[in-house]
Amino acid sequence: MKTILITGSTDGIGLATATELARQGHEVVVHGRNDEKVARACAAIRAAVPGATLHKACADLADLAAVARMARELSTRLRRLDVLINNAGVYMSERKSSHDGFEMTLAVNYVAPFLLTNLLLPLLKKSDAPRVVTVSSTVHSSGRIEFDNLNGELKFNGYHAYSNSKLADALFANELARREPWLTSNSLHPGVIGTKLLRLAFSGQGDAVDSGARTSVYLATSPEVDKVTGKYFDNCVAVPPAAQVLDQELARRLWEWTEVAVQKYAG
Repeated sequence: MKTILITGSTDGIGLATATELARQGHEVVVHGRNDEKVARACAAIRAAVPGATLHKACADLADLAAVARMARELSTRLRRLDVLINNAGVYMSERKSSHDGFEMTLAVNYVAPFLLTNLLLPLLKKSDAPRVVTVSSTVHSSGRIEFDNLNGELKFNGYHAYSNSKLADALFANELARREPWLTSNSLHPGVIGTKLLRLAFSGQGDAVDSGARTSVYLATSPEVDKVTGKYFDNCVAVPPAAQVLDQELARRLWEWTEVAVQKYAG
């Protein structure tokens, strides 16, 4: 069985993903912003899956120092990490800054997972078949990577910030696949799911959260994608992403920009 960390697994799609992976018998690392949320999520998972093997991980993804601390702590507590699912996400109607001065949507949805993934690479290397799964969204197709406005310095729109962050996620997943060929790295669209994010951002109803977890669970566990990397999935099928996701020069530039942005915490 695998050891799997899911960020943002205290509610919504993340909690549904954690519950299903626990049901399959995997060891699940439940991540949330604070101890109370994580404890509540673990209780909910154990109610659904008695005897589930769970680990707790706490960090506010808007605080890169906290992300780095969590990564160091997990590296000492876990023997290995087989799968990292970068699931956590936010949607901000108004521009806010993270603890480190990044626009909040970019900070939580993209910068934090970039840092966390890179810090956990040594732990992932201890796995025989490590996987990184990054939750993007179909709205990545409306995203733009504008290096002079990545943090919404010149103009801010909540939808654009969200779609930009999801494009960044897909670019990150592909660039990770190129840079680290010993692991598999894929991104996905979870579907239009009735989460609090959907209600805030799009005022929609959406499908059940269990449906939103399906592709993440598939990419984390299915033998069918054992050697598949650098792909974008929708409904458990690899589909073509927007053209900009395939722009290797853009992916390289974004990676290098982010490396500089997080270098204070990457040591």
